[in-house]
Amino acid sequence: MTNIYDHYLAADELTISQYSLLARIGKYGPIGVIPLAANMGMDRSTMSRTLKPLIALGWIQTVDMPLEMLTDKRSFGVSLTSAGQHKWKESMPNWRKAQNEIDAILGEETHYALKTLVDNANLKFEQYEHTLP
Repeated sequence: MTNIYDHYLAADELTISQYSLLARIGKYGPIGVIPLAANMGMDRSTMSRTLKPLIALGWIQTVDMPLEMLTDKRSFGVSLTSAGQHKWKESMPNWRKAQNEIDAILGEETHYALKTLVDNANLKFEQYEHTLP
């Protein structure tokens, strides 16, 4: 599936990981990097590697966050710039084309089952994370 997304998003010079970051940050507004990484199932180093080129391109910027929203002293927030908002919206049609192709390959029933499975797994991992010291 990643290959299908990457194929369509190549026209926008994005990978599915980069598109997902733009979409999540666009959806949630300014967000701390650590909660964003947890939300996306990434560790800090993977998040950092994925963010760096998007920051360099001027699509994402670091922002100050209220202290209560930061998990530690090294934490910081990110938000989309105007160019990032534009890039996200501009790439949506190609993301939709990829999604439509995947839906056609999987069929409605399999797609729903897969989505439910992934959503349930993410919920269990979130619950597990809350039990860690």
